[in-house]
Amino acid sequence: MTNAQPKAQHLAPTQTSRPTKKTAVLLSVSLCLGIPACTTLPKQVQQPVEYGFSTPTEQTTLGKIITPLRDAKPGLTGYHVLYDPLEALAARLELINKAEKTLDLQYYIWDNDKIGSMALHSIIQAADRGVKVRLLIDDNNAKKMEGIYLALDQHTNIDVKLYNPYRFRHYRAMDMLLDLKRINRRMHNKSFIADNQIALIGGRNMSNQYYNVSDNYQFSDVDVMLVGSASDEIVHSFDEYWNDDYAFPVKQLVNPRHYTLRFPELKQQLEKHDQEVTVQNYLNLANRSHAFDNWLNNSIQLDWVKAEVVKDSPSKIKAKAKKEEHLNFQLLNHLDRPNESIDIVSAYFVPEKKGAKQLIDLAAHGTKVRVLTNSFKANDVPVVHAFYAKYREDLLKNDVQLYEFLANPNIENLNANTDELAKKAKVSIKGLSRSSLHAKLMALDEKQVFIGSFNFDPRSAYLNTEIGVLLYSPQLAKAVHHTMDENLSKFAYKLVLDANQNINWKIKLANEQIRTYEKEPKMKWWQRAGMKMIAWLPIEGFM
Repeated sequence: MTNAQPKAQHLAPTQTSRPTKKTAVLLSVSLCLGIPACTTLPKQVQQPVEYGFSTPTEQTTLGKIITPLRDAKPGLTGYHVLYDPLEALAARLELINKAEKTLDLQYYIWDNDKIGSMALHSIIQAADRGVKVRLLIDDNNAKKMEGIYLALDQHTNIDVKLYNPYRFRHYRAMDMLLDLKRINRRMHNKSFIADNQIALIGGRNMSNQYYNVSDNYQFSDVDVMLVGSASDEIVHSFDEYWNDDYAFPVKQLVNPRHYTLRFPELKQQLEKHDQEVTVQNYLNLANRSHAFDNWLNNSIQLDWVKAEVVKDSPSKIKAKAKKEEHLNFQLLNHLDRPNESIDIVSAYFVPEKKGAKQLIDLAAHGTKVRVLTNSFKANDVPVVHAFYAKYREDLLKNDVQLYEFLANPNIENLNANTDELAKKAKVSIKGLSRSSLHAKLMALDEKQVFIGSFNFDPRSAYLNTEIGVLLYSPQLAKAVHHTMDENLSKFAYKLVLDANQNINWKIKLANEQIRTYEKEPKMKWWQRAGMKMIAWLPIEGFM
């Protein structure tokens, strides 16, 4: 759907908060010239304070499923990891359909595409049933959706807020020029809460590429479904952001005279989109005979463990958070020192000198340290790759194992649903065969596993707000280690140093032979030169 057109359209890839080459130059110029900041934040109108647990949900369908499980495991958290993108979408749509009282949804990106439209259609159906919906979206990627959000907000049961908004709605470069310190900090959290009973967190936004339906590339990602103690903490976290003075009602920011779309037309467009054959085929693939619905209602099995939700305070956006209100501080306080192994999976990996030193120290004391991040070609933000590359040689010299995710895995290693998606949902084979790592995951020994929105880089540590959960689960930690042992050679280059201490990239081919690249794969000479030049810029703290 669009603001004025009756048919859904796929948008260009969404810009993230990470610096593009253009933004990198702007950041460098701002640092060099010392451009003074002046706030461009719109004036806030006092809003009523709302809390999720003000609405009792124990007697809802979800409440009746979850409450007996919680009562049997007091103080613990039940979890179910969502690896498969089709299951991840099915879980979201089924939970929206099951909700009877409340839906609280917090996202960094919500696109005007097939996935975004399907989810909005289900949300409207829930609101029509009387479900109170709170939708909180970071404003960095909301420009092409703001007319839709405005129309959505016209429903009696739907409230939409934009977080950390731009004042100059149509000339956003002005905000960056005048108020870069604020604009550069974004709400990167992803949380999904149904009836205060079940929460999802992880790396997935609401956009095609996170659910194997993009014609450009697919993100390899992971979510975790939580109930119990951790779920309650996520409800409280959502409330903190919803009631924060950086959360603005969309109707306060967006001028309705700039958009012709109204709620009845939006609803009609979404209903029409939902009936398209390719959409229905995709939903059938995701549901697979209502497998998630059957699991939830008839055979739900969760692993129950001790868990710690780690999360940034909203005040981090204002650079006013105390150190104990930072996710990375909380995470380090809860992590045990690994003795045998640590596996880190991060789409963007910039360890800085301190982080590199810690990994090297672990390796020096006999811990197997393994890091999986994106290769240059797989990275959707190449600027970040320039700063990661600075640390590779030193890490490798000190026995830290590095793997880089393939942009184009061998066809036999693609998702099992690739052929059906291409034929039935009309997704480009080219798009289905191109991948980018987006997961944020860490496993220590056979003890702890972290899953969340937090990348292991300065941007997640110091600038953006994030959320994650640390699960004290030997079973899951063992599974993560084993999965990486079994599959890294299929999906990633292994980096090694040759006799001259130069980096080589090794990959196992379909015939089990090993191919070695002495130069960075799929990187042209001018890109290599550009990466080196960018790495000299004083902007590593923005990566």
